[in-house]
Amino acid sequence: MEAAGERLAAVRIDSGDLAALSSYVRRRFDEEGLDYVKVSASNDLDEYTIQSLFAQGAALDSFGVGTKLATCDPQPSLGGVYKLSATRASSDEPWTPVMKLSEQFFKRTVPGVQNIRRYVNESGCPVGDLVYDSAYDRGEPRGADVLDAQTTYDFTGYEARELLVPLVRDGAAAGDPTSIEESKQRCHDALMHLDAAHRRFLNPQTYPVGVEGGLHELRLRLASSERAASGRR
Repeated sequence: MEAAGERLAAVRIDSGDLAALSSYVRRRFDEEGLDYVKVSASNDLDEYTIQSLFAQGAALDSFGVGTKLATCDPQPSLGGVYKLSATRASSDEPWTPVMKLSEQFFKRTVPGVQNIRRYVNESGCPVGDLVYDSAYDRGEPRGADVLDAQTTYDFTGYEARELLVPLVRDGAAAGDPTSIEESKQRCHDALMHLDAAHRRFLNPQTYPVGVEGGLHELRLRLASSERAASGRR
């Protein structure tokens, strides 16, 4: 960037141990003579978390406060994030899967151009979903939990249905739009097909969502290669 006449203003840390990572990043920049680069942090921050970070000696110059500022905590809020999962230079080139790496496995994004396969029993009740990328899909009804790789699912014997429907292709609508009433009814019907154990308010069972085997291995490979490239384990 400096060779091109530009200077990096700051970097942002959004997951993991913010105090430890900020000190690590600050030290690395200083060692390279980039002491002017600022370090910012975010991730559901509030005044208590910020105070704790300062008490731990975090090397932070600024904080990004969003969710806790937009709502009056502890009122409920719904956080929405955008995560890049694949890139390509032009429509003539194949997609290259990418992922966000985090020290916390459940925060590692799922790479690739994804689709979802839902498995249902003979009554049409969903028993679990598998996220997959057709380029790596083995077609097997098995996979690892999307948040915990140690937990695995096997949906052998259940009927599979493709869940996602394209709404936009090449910037244009891919089909006729549905009305609000139609969308409302579809949502209601889908909820009513869920097992009562998943729908109850108190201590509901977690609905199984896994990453299909081929995509799971891609996720592990990308994480390993990214860590190797950054010199961290």
